[in-house]
Formats: sequence, C-alpha cells, structure tokens
Amino acid sequence: MKRIYLVAGIILIFGATFAIEYYANSQFSNQELVVSGISGIELGVVQSFNYLKDDEQVGTHSYTVEESGDDFIMRSETVVTSGERGLELDVVYTFDSAYSPLFYTLTATSDGEVTEIATTISDGNITTSVTSAGVSVDLIDDYVDGMFLIENNMPGFWEVLFKSAEFERGVKYAASIYVPQAAATFDVDLVVSKKDRSLWVGDERLECKVIGEANQGISFYMYEGELVEMRIESQGIVLRKIVN
Repeated sequence: MKRIYLVAGIILIFGATFAIEYYANSQFSNQELVVSGISGIELGVVQSFNYLKDDEQVGTHSYTVEESGDDFIMRSETVVTSGERGLELDVVYTFDSAYSPLFYTLTATSDGEVTEIATTISDGNITTSVTSAGVSVDLIDDYVDGMFLIENNMPGFWEVLFKSAEFERGVKYAASIYVPQAAATFDVDLVVSKKDRSLWVGDERLECKVIGEANQGISFYMYEGELVEMRIESQGIVLRKIVN
C-alpha cells in the first residue's frame, strides 16, 4: 500500500492543521456552501498556473472545462520536478451542473512508473481504486449529498467551485470535500475576508478578495472572479495564474 501511494503522494501536500490568525480573530457568519450551477466558466479555454516551491518555479498546472450533454468534463495536467525526479499528473473529471462528482481518473507518471486512480459513486458509496505495479486496491467511503470532489493542490478544482457559488465577504462557508489521492473526506471552512487585500501580479497591484481554508492553511486570491493565486504557506507552495 505504501508503494502505491508513493508516486501520487508527491503532489498531495496537506498543510498541518492550524488556525490562520487573521480568520481566528475575526467574527464571521456561518453558512453551508451551496452551488447554484456551473457558471462563469470559459468553456474550452485553457487556464494555466505556474507552480512555485519556496519561490522557485518547479512546474505548471493547466486545465480546461467542456460541456458533455448535461454534464461537464474537466481535463487537467500538472507537471512538477522535485530534485532529479519528475512527476506528471493527468486528470479527467466528470461532474454535473451542481458540481457533484460523477467520475474521476488520474494517471500519475514518475520515472517511467505509472499509478492510476479511478473514483466512482454508486449505492451511497464513493470508491477509489488505486492501481500500481500490477496491484490494485479499492478504498470505499460513504458518499454524502452535497459533497465536492477536490484535489487540494490543483487550483482548477477550486476555481470552478469559486465560480459556481456565491462567496460573500465576512462569511464562513462549511463544506465536505473528497480528495481522491487521499481516498478520504475532509470538512473544510472557507472563510471570505471582510476587506480586500493587495497582491502584486507582475508590475500591477490587484485588490483581491481572499478566501482562506483555515483548517488546511490554504489561501485563495480572487480578482474579478478569477483565481489569480493560491498559497499553501506552511509548505512554501504558490500556484500563480499565467495571465496573457
């Protein structure tokens, strides 16, 4: 089992659980996160991010979303280099108009070794099958209505979520997310800052709405509805949108 998760685990970096001081010392109203419908997504347009670790670029992440009948398909690619080791993650994710998961696959390739992950939903269960070196394991968890499927270090998953729900300033939104690479469900609190915060993008200073996940220490900087930067400060990781 440890060997199966070794390759995919390079990209799965959850920060240590801690409360961000800014959020912990503020008062926020609480709401359940509800997606009203997939909107604001530029279908068929490639969205790209630079992947930085400790201020050094180590890779890229890109994704597209397309319609498929009444549903949607996200395709993403993440390429990361760590020392002499490279990792490529190719994802195909099918979801419905409420951003509920239907089917997910990931192919992780590192130094010629391939790990495949597939997630399906049926009979009240969410099942992740992991295959590596000819060995397959099925990991089963309860599926809860309203659950979102998110790869926490892939900004495309988060950006679609942020574009598909209302995030009001000064509100904390509770949600359950399922992370396929961990084959586990996590409760998250998405806290929207009461005031905009400045972010330099090249030579331009942007006043951004900040959404923070206090339990996992992730911050998202939104400008005019776009996710321009995602930070996991405890790990020194930044994913920054490439703006043409």
